[in-house]
This record gives sequence, C-alpha cells and structure tokens, in this order.
Amino acid sequence: MQFNYNSKFLKNIVMCQYFKQKALAILAVIFVIAPFDCYSQKLTEGSLAFLKGQENIHVVFDFSDAKLQNKPEGEYLASVTQQWAEGWEAAKSSTFMDRLLEHLNKNARTLQFGNYPNAEYQATVRVITVSRRMPGPSLPYLDGPGIRNVACEVVFTRTGDSMPLAKITKLNGKSQKGGVPTPTVAGTTQQTGVAFGYIGRDLGKFIEKGMKKLK
Repeated sequence: MQFNYNSKFLKNIVMCQYFKQKALAILAVIFVIAPFDCYSQKLTEGSLAFLKGQENIHVVFDFSDAKLQNKPEGEYLASVTQQWAEGWEAAKSSTFMDRLLEHLNKNARTLQFGNYPNAEYQATVRVITVSRRMPGPSLPYLDGPGIRNVACEVVFTRTGDSMPLAKITKLNGKSQKGGVPTPTVAGTTQQTGVAFGYIGRDLGKFIEKGMKKLK
C-alpha cells in the first residue's frame, strides 16, 4: 500500500504541528516575560538624581493602608489576642525594620539608610500587603507555618515634607517555604522579617544601579 503524501489529510497534520509549535513558542515567551513584568522594581515617578551627593537617608514605615491576610491592619489586629497585637506592633520598628535595613545597606553601598531624622531626604516604606500562603484553601490568620508574602512601595520626599520626589513600586518579598511551625507572633514576625529582608535586598540593588547611572 502506498500513501499519498500530497493528500489533504497529511497537510492538515503538518499544519496542526506547525501551529502547535508556534503556540508553545508564544507561551514560552509569555512565561519568561511575565515574572519581570509582575515583580521587577519600577521607578514610576520622578528620578533618583536628588540622591546624588547624599550620605544618609531617613527611613520610616507606613502601615496605614496595609492589609494583613486581606484585612485592614486595624481590623485584623482586633481579631487576635492583645499579646499577639502588641508583639506585631513591636516588630515593626525592630524585626521588620532591622531586616530591611540590613539587606538594603548591604546592597546600596553608595548610601546609608536608617534612623537619620536630620537627613535631607526620607524614604517612606508603604506596606501594602502581608499574607501567609500554603498549598490548599486560603488561610484566615498570619500565624503558623507557611510562606509570608510582603508587598510594598517606597516614596522619597524631603524629610518632614509630603511632596513625592520619586516612587519605587513592585517591591515583593517572601520568606522561605516552611518556617516556624508554632502559631506564635514570634514565629510570624520572624518569617515576615525574612520577607522584608528580600525587599531590602532588591531595593538596595535597584538604588545602587540607579546611582551608578548618575555618575
């Protein structure tokens, strides 16, 4: 038996294979581009030119619009014990800030960030979300094992002023899988601090790269 290689049937098979390969190629490009589009830091307002010649930058946290596990921070803290809420508040200026500044200063070597209220410029870290993720259904609370995800943006102003000079967005950090298995605020803040450390690292790299362009 001989096959007719010019048959319509065979042509259809060849065309199907062709379009399948094209579709896979397009999907591959999408998956390569998507992470950079979703998570890469972006300077959405202003420029970093004002930082040239500076040595110290004052850093503050702003949780006023933060959501903890999809709830406004105040609402979430009202649903937990007083001890847990107090531990969380204490961690903002210690664990969270310490981890962020440690990795920020390690990577932004041109500048020093920290508690410098007399510095000319201020970086306000606006926390957007803090959440806990595990495979399966959504979780109602931040405590317990799982990955902590933190998203925020940074707004630069003159110290004591509210007029934005520059804004860096799409800052995302997450702790490592697993973590502290006990449902305590200490475990939660430790894991959240790890996430803030990654944000500090990426922010520092972004600023250092921007500062080199100003030279």
